[in-house]
This record gives sequence, structure tokens and C-alpha cells, in this order.
Amino acid sequence: MEVARTPLLMRRIGAYALDMAAIVASLHGMNEADLYFGSFFQTALYLLYFPILEWCWGGKTLGKYVFRIAVINGAGNSPTFAQALIRGLTRHIEALLGLITIFIVARADRCQRVGDMLAKTYVMPNRDLAQMRIAVRD
Repeated sequence: MEVARTPLLMRRIGAYALDMAAIVASLHGMNEADLYFGSFFQTALYLLYFPILEWCWGGKTLGKYVFRIAVINGAGNSPTFAQALIRGLTRHIEALLGLITIFIVARADRCQRVGDMLAKTYVMPNRDLAQMRIAVRD
């Protein structure tokens, strides 16, 4: 199934921005609470927010839920924990590259980040995902 690149890229960027806003708000809340082991929990939240949510919440994070996109593996299912972890850890490296990452996603055959390619995952709009699952069942 072919997915329109520009709308998907814009949704991915919007979802990432919303997720980062949620992380920053949570980190700020942790600073205000002055938790014991606060820096440990802050680092864990920053590194594990994406992998844990994508694995537990059917390929979605808060941002992906709002922008109606989801991560799937090659079989059309939610990513495994290993796939979500690969995506999550490479995301932080790719974020540092900024526009280079956006260019890679825009030019990739399946609109994938390098982390998606390494994890063998794809990001699809929920509507297209539902159509694909219906087609596979029939």
C-alpha cells in the first residue's frame, strides 16, 4: 500500500513535537518534586518513553495517538520490545541530525527513519493500517 509522503511526514513531525513536549513537561514536574534519584528517573523517562509506549500501547505514543499514526512491524503487528527499543534509542541520535533525518525520511522508499530501517518497522496512518488489515483478512 502506497502512503502519501508529505502528510505522513508532517504527522510524524507533529507527533514527535507533541511527545517531546510531554517529556519536557514531565521532566519539569520531576524537577519541581525534587525526587530522590531524580536524575535517574529523568534519564530513564527520556530514553524509555518511546520504546515503552510503542511496545505497550500498540505502536503508539501520545503524539502518534493524537496524529492518528502507528508503528507496525513487517507482519503488520505492533512492534516487538526489541524493535521499539531500537527505534527509541536511534531516535535520539537522529534528533541531533535534525533536517538530515527529515531528508532521509522524505527520500526513503517507505518513508522510514534509519531507526525504522534497522528495526524493520513502518509508520502508517491509522486509516491505511485499518484498510491493510481488512485486506489481509479477506
